[in-house]
Amino acid sequence: MAKYESFKAYLEDNFIDDMMARLSSFVVTQPKDSFENDVISYVTWVSLQDIHVSGVTFKDMGNDELEIRATVDADIEVAGKTRYGQETFEDCKCYNIFFRALLQNGLHNVRITNVSEYDVSRYERDRSLSQNLVPYMYEEDVERHAEDFLRRHYPKALMQPMALPVEEIVASMGMKLYFAPLEEGVFGKTYFGSEKVIVYTNILRKETCEIVTEPGTMLINPNVYFMYNIGTANNTIIHECVHWDRHRKPFELQKILQGDCNHISCEIVEVYEGIPQDAPALKWMEWQANQLAPRILMPAEMTKRKLDECLHRLHAEYPMMRNAELMELAVGELATFFMVSAIAAKIRVIELGYDEAHGVQVFSDGKYLPPFSFAKGTLGKNQTFVIDEKNAIFVIFMDPVLRELFIDGKIIYANSMVCLNTAKYIELNENDMPILTRYALEHVDECCFVFDRNISASTSYSDTFYRRCFLCRDVTSDTFIEANYNPNHKDNQGKITRRDELSKVVVSSGKIAEIMEELPQGFGKTLKYHMERLDVNESELSYRSNISTQTISKYINQGSCEKKYANVVAICKALYMNPVFMEDLLAKAGFDKKYDQVAYFVKFLIWNHPDDSVEEWQSKIDDAHVNLKLPERKE
Repeated sequence: MAKYESFKAYLEDNFIDDMMARLSSFVVTQPKDSFENDVISYVTWVSLQDIHVSGVTFKDMGNDELEIRATVDADIEVAGKTRYGQETFEDCKCYNIFFRALLQNGLHNVRITNVSEYDVSRYERDRSLSQNLVPYMYEEDVERHAEDFLRRHYPKALMQPMALPVEEIVASMGMKLYFAPLEEGVFGKTYFGSEKVIVYTNILRKETCEIVTEPGTMLINPNVYFMYNIGTANNTIIHECVHWDRHRKPFELQKILQGDCNHISCEIVEVYEGIPQDAPALKWMEWQANQLAPRILMPAEMTKRKLDECLHRLHAEYPMMRNAELMELAVGELATFFMVSAIAAKIRVIELGYDEAHGVQVFSDGKYLPPFSFAKGTLGKNQTFVIDEKNAIFVIFMDPVLRELFIDGKIIYANSMVCLNTAKYIELNENDMPILTRYALEHVDECCFVFDRNISASTSYSDTFYRRCFLCRDVTSDTFIEANYNPNHKDNQGKITRRDELSKVVVSSGKIAEIMEELPQGFGKTLKYHMERLDVNESELSYRSNISTQTISKYINQGSCEKKYANVVAICKALYMNPVFMEDLLAKAGFDKKYDQVAYFVKFLIWNHPDDSVEEWQSKIDDAHVNLKLPERKE
């Protein structure tokens, strides 16, 4: 069969005679004076010579029927009287030719319904289609389109909160669902034509057979159940249903033009904020399905009704819980109730205006953080309080104001946030690590800095793509969030202006405070005190720190002797002391006024990795390209 680059070429090749005949009849019936010009004063006859299709637009008329509006440039021969007698001229005019056709396993019942002089086509928001026959959908209309899907396929879900019976919807849409051994990273495929495929007959035993797909066949990768959860599987199934509901026409068109397009494979999608206007049709289709599926599974009004019900009950059951903790419980209940993943429920709740859900189910550096709250309207689009450790190290060092505050101990990194270091906001946990206080967790906007962020699946996905169903499965370590400090954010500026009122706060338990009061003056005496307190002799400290016993003895007995910064850092680390004691020992060695990159990074290690070994510290120092070489063990 012939292949075409565009529908314009297809029209010209297959319907040129019909268009010529219909337009010719139209032209000769037009008033003759409409062809008059400055040369011809009286037209005697006109004749259509040739046409060229210059543009095509489409409208969806429902029930697989299309309205096709072809814009054609017509070459017309015009004869008439001039001041010199009877003459013939070539004229060019533009016309609209309207078709109706049935797009169903090919283009059928094609007929011309009207011809008119050229007029700009009126765009109809809900009927107009792109050049690839993809229906238009705007972000502000997504909720309405999701409700329309449910109204047509499962209206009960708009009347009361419920978990959507996805397999029932698949059947009602005339689709067939099979589990299949799909390629890695492919969660689902929808078929619009016939194709031989392998499907499972028994998933557990990995038994398969070959089938020939019918239009409306859906293949699902069973790993969405085994590797993720039922919520991700439900999202994938509804995602494929959306493709069948909205995107049959683009594939029908491709089969007409190219003859070799049978399915869509769902692997990756554009970030959910939107995609460029000139993006390929397949990306638009993926964006639409990815936008609609979570909203179909959790209809707006029913989700709000269920969430408010959960929050009201939880407040009554747990009156002493923080608001953020209650919201986290409520989001978890929503996920279970609607049979979606926890992260999908969280994102849906945020979309519906519950800003406080930003602080629940937050994953950073391999762990979930305690839920936190902040004032509504604090965060703008793509802004966050949470910043992973590697980003925090870089961002704090690169900003001179933050770097000075951090080295002076006026800000601290805790709970994956950069926080003001006062007893109101920071305390120590059972492992003597700094964490946010109960008050700080409920008022993060008051004490923590805001960062701008850019999210992608990994550093290799620079084009902002990320894996399919990211919105509906738990965040993994593959997710990369690049954060940048925003000094112009009003809340950040407010915290900087408070620097003078922030004394250098030492966060410590009662026991640590007692030890600090007992510490002698001077580096050597303090080092000896800690060694005796921790029952570490010079030989053991030498082994841990990779420093000779002679040097350690010299430091203890000759406190005023010159000390190498790297040696003192290694000794602090080798004693495995509380960060407060490490900083005190460095200060007594004369390094408390050190403000360079090395001192900054060491301080970060002291407060965030006090239990690592000297070798582990050196590895982190090397990874950060910091110019510091701790003593190495001599064989």
